[in-house]
Amino acid sequence: MKWKQEELSVLNLYRDGTKTIEQIRNYLKNSGYKRTYKSVARKLETLNTKKPLSNYSNIDLPKILILDIETTPMGVWTWSLGKQYVGHYAIMKNKNGAMMDWHLLSWSAKWLYDSEVMSDVLTPREAKARTDKRIMKSVWKLLNEADIIIAHNGDRFDIRKINARFIANDIKAPLPFKTIDTLKQARREFAFSSHKQDFITKFLKLEEKLDTEFQLWIDCMDGKQEALDRMERYNRGDVVGLEDMYLKLRPYMKSHPNVAVMIDDDCCTVCGSNQLKATKKFYYTGSSRYRLYSCNSCHSPYIRSKNSQSNKQITKRSVSR
Repeated sequence: MKWKQEELSVLNLYRDGTKTIEQIRNYLKNSGYKRTYKSVARKLETLNTKKPLSNYSNIDLPKILILDIETTPMGVWTWSLGKQYVGHYAIMKNKNGAMMDWHLLSWSAKWLYDSEVMSDVLTPREAKARTDKRIMKSVWKLLNEADIIIAHNGDRFDIRKINARFIANDIKAPLPFKTIDTLKQARREFAFSSHKQDFITKFLKLEEKLDTEFQLWIDCMDGKQEALDRMERYNRGDVVGLEDMYLKLRPYMKSHPNVAVMIDDDCCTVCGSNQLKATKKFYYTGSSRYRLYSCNSCHSPYIRSKNSQSNKQITKRSVSR
């Protein structure tokens, strides 16, 4: 269905940084236009639409990467099903004597606010040979460029798994980066009934994960092109939903990396915007108080002045017990 001018004008809300893709989809729906999340995202991508820095300082913001990976299961010998200990000696070997250990199957990523979704997946030949060096090299380039990486369960799973495959493929470590693990943040700040990404995105009415079954992983390892293509679509969908989930949770994150330090500017410590508003409240330490600010761009209320606002020098301290 051809896009009407009225619909195209609504897409400017994404460019202005005032609406997410999901919010634009809902806006179009309420206006009588039936567009899916994917159709909106694809249209933004074809228009090469990116959120500008109009609400931000006239300097480069940090490179923030939304990342998700998919890995293969291991082939192991086991005496029975159910919960049990399976030692490393139980990992099966192929006819060439190589261990049938796990490896990377695909990755997907996007830069925060950009409409373009990047991804890579094994070829049928690579899947059968269980070799992931090519796609490890392609994801390394992004990690090496990123200042901050956002992933759900990223600290425990994605980053450590990627590091394991880097060293297995004799690929040097990328330059250092900060991480934001949305699973940790969700558990720390919220009491959702479940902290899995698919539950949170459904609960918040955001982009939902695609349905899959274990057979998809088996077909991928067998080198079936259709399965590999579907896996890549599944992986790309996860990243799109993760970005909207991160933006939704972000105002509640008290331990978000300090973006202001990264860009060396007096701005919002969470998103880098210079649209700050002083509040009437203060943040108190044991000896000083600091003015609190809220951000009109990301709506974070956890921003304080660096300079003390105390009128008197406090010389007394409480005694720890």
